[in-house]
Amino acid sequence: MIRERPLPPEELGLAAYVRAIGHALRVPPGGRACESGARPAAYLALPDRCVRRPDRDVMAIWSARSGWKVVLENTSREPSTVLARLADATVPPPAVVEGFVRDVLSGAREGGVPARGVDAAALRELLVSYVVWGWPEDEGSLF
Repeated sequence: MIRERPLPPEELGLAAYVRAIGHALRVPPGGRACESGARPAAYLALPDRCVRRPDRDVMAIWSARSGWKVVLENTSREPSTVLARLADATVPPPAVVEGFVRDVLSGAREGGVPARGVDAAALRELLVSYVVWGWPEDEGSLF
């Protein structure tokens, strides 16, 4: 498929941001997704389980409104459950997100409140800064 228009910098930035965090958490490209537009969001299917619930898959979810949270995936018998939220910033550096996720998975962290969202202009500026990550050398796409 040929794109008729180039991707806006904030979309490239979001993809690069999600890729950097996914790489830090060893999430393969197929386990990463992001959506831009009016409600930017991201999803990472984590390869590790939480020590508190080793029977359930775990995901990290990001939204422009509330930042990062670690969630137990839903099953046919149990709904999704938020294990912890990262209130530090809406777009924290990948190393901060990695540490947060590792702490949650090890059982060292739980709870928390959502991060305070930022306005559209500030969000764009934060995401555009990740465009410098460039095209990945080790993968065929930004995800």
